[in-house]
Amino acid sequence: MTKNGKKILCMVAVASLLLTGCGANAKTNADTDTSDHGKNGYVIEDGQAQPILEFKDFRSDGYSNENSDILRFCVYVETDHDTDNDGMADLVKVFCQVPTAAVEGKYKAAVLYDPTPYNVGTSDNYDFSKVSDYYDTGFDYSLLYKDCDKRPGAEEISTMDLALSQNPNEYNYTVESTGSDSYQYADRYDYYLVRGFAVVEASGIGTLGSEGYELCGCDLEAEAHACVVEWLAGNRVAYSDKDATNEVKADWSNNKVAMTGCSYGGTLPFEVATLGVEGLETIIPFAGIASWYDYTNSQGVTQYYEGKYMDYLASYNSGSLFLDDNWTVINPDYAAWLCQIADDQNEANGNYTDIWTISDYSNAYEKIHCSALIVHGLNDFNVTTKQSDYMVKAFTKAGQTVKLVLHQNGHSILDGTMVGDEVWQSIMNRWLCHYLLDVDNGIENMAPVTYESNVDGLFYTADKWRDFNYVQSAASYDTDKTTLTSKGLDDSFNAFMEEKGFTSWPMGGGTESEIYVSLPEEQAAVYDLDLPAGTTVYGVPTVSFCASPTVGGLAGLKITAVLMDVADDESPFQAYLTDTAIRSRVPYKTVDYFDVGLGYNGDSGSPIKEFVKSYTTAKMISAGWTDLANPGGGEASSDYAEDTDLETGKSYEYTFYMMPTVYTLEEGHHLELVLLTNDPMKGSLVDDIDYVDYGYTIDNTSLDVEIPVLK
Repeated sequence: MTKNGKKILCMVAVASLLLTGCGANAKTNADTDTSDHGKNGYVIEDGQAQPILEFKDFRSDGYSNENSDILRFCVYVETDHDTDNDGMADLVKVFCQVPTAAVEGKYKAAVLYDPTPYNVGTSDNYDFSKVSDYYDTGFDYSLLYKDCDKRPGAEEISTMDLALSQNPNEYNYTVESTGSDSYQYADRYDYYLVRGFAVVEASGIGTLGSEGYELCGCDLEAEAHACVVEWLAGNRVAYSDKDATNEVKADWSNNKVAMTGCSYGGTLPFEVATLGVEGLETIIPFAGIASWYDYTNSQGVTQYYEGKYMDYLASYNSGSLFLDDNWTVINPDYAAWLCQIADDQNEANGNYTDIWTISDYSNAYEKIHCSALIVHGLNDFNVTTKQSDYMVKAFTKAGQTVKLVLHQNGHSILDGTMVGDEVWQSIMNRWLCHYLLDVDNGIENMAPVTYESNVDGLFYTADKWRDFNYVQSAASYDTDKTTLTSKGLDDSFNAFMEEKGFTSWPMGGGTESEIYVSLPEEQAAVYDLDLPAGTTVYGVPTVSFCASPTVGGLAGLKITAVLMDVADDESPFQAYLTDTAIRSRVPYKTVDYFDVGLGYNGDSGSPIKEFVKSYTTAKMISAGWTDLANPGGGEASSDYAEDTDLETGKSYEYTFYMMPTVYTLEEGHHLELVLLTNDPMKGSLVDDIDYVDYGYTIDNTSLDVEIPVLK
């Protein structure tokens, strides 16, 4: 580890080992007694687990568990609630990949658990409009929590007998609605499988193969996943099938679990961690959501075309709730829940009401007792860095070990990226070995923050996150007051898109950045900020000013602040830019390969990636949004509970708490602050005011811009 702001030279000298093809000569359980494999049955070198198993792809033709170093099978874990009201507690389908030696009792396997709902299959063919059109019958949320019966139990079947008798079609199938493979993220964890870890995937209640309702972000969704952890820790029952024919124990597990995943799969580890479930030792979330309110809203205003969102994502993942083979007709009782939660979110109109509290984990730190290695892309404009910032604070309040890794990619995992002199999988390997196998490798002493520079693409460390060092940045302006309007704003955006040849809105990237600085002056106010070249913006920028609305009596009127990097001569420059998809990612090139120890892919190995910069004339580095009717609010979501009855011409104070970022200002560049009304990149206005022209007059003498800097 190095001092604050210094380049990471080497976290552990293992890169040369990985690049020499150690997996090609790896011993397998077929000819080696795993009990002789060092600590806890694993081969540990340089603080990390080495390949010990021969890999066999479960998607290969004629696959079976016979003569395999890895057994694949599914079980059904019983939860505590009957959300679908069928008279019995819901069952959650769990796909397990477990080293045969662990099943045979030669050692106990640590478990890596990915809870991504998309894994089992999604409902792309469903017409979501039917939910609101035909099922507006009302739903009583208390029905989800009523007492329910548990199954009486059954005769036990061994894991080996279950694995050898179960049809591989249970976990290897084609999703009817999309044609995609089941468990599409399974191969992401092959690296850990061959090193002796067990890998478990469960998509949760209401998803294809499970029972119950898919309740997107709600507490019962989290509790269902906690039940899976409890089974892995030996504290809950699971069955061989939905008929509960036999009980199955995870007696091959060492009772220590790590949860990981990306996006929704990175959200669920946050959810479960706040429940304090026994057996969850650590989480490694990528681009996870800490507060569904702050994913779909910002400081009192909605970020989407409507106030609702969770109903869409829930129904998208609700594969078990369709009544027909073509996934077009959904369970009417579940549709009533979808309609109810959609109505409640729309009624909130961007405000933090009770409907959002059950899906906000950012303040629920009291029960957290595991560690966290939190990873987020600095160019993620889908799930923003604000979410990971929230959970770093939560784990810190809980007194638990938490590390933050920030990279230059967008909405993605970090596999194949060199962090210092280590490929990411190696760092994650050592983290798992320490927290699941008690290996003393020093990984818990890594720097609190590791970040990738936007200048040279190298990773650096910092001593702390939060308690940011703020400096005031003088903003230049020509007049004492500036009046902005929403009139014609959509037309300006559309004209820009047409000029660039886009048929749909971009999400992030250079095109989105360039449009903010190209708007007419009546639609956007641009201020040059005074900040020395070489300064690294580090944390949450804040912008405050007094302004008076030009329209009174309305809520849900979005106002926007964007922080930009622009060259002094306005010439194009290179920056890390995402593509135009909501799952935005920065382009990369393959610079090398490393052997993951799978054997089947020969010398080619797995790619090592390097992110590639693109040309732009402006780069958005942070942004914030708030409601014109929510002046005076603080940074926390709960500070935006009620609207103010705005009076035209009256002055109100506003503060934008922008997306956390780490960004170094290069020589010949300066920062620009862009203020505007609505942000068409984030959707139109809500309720019946889509076409209302509104605006606000800024008192420029009150403008206060505070930039957090790395010292």
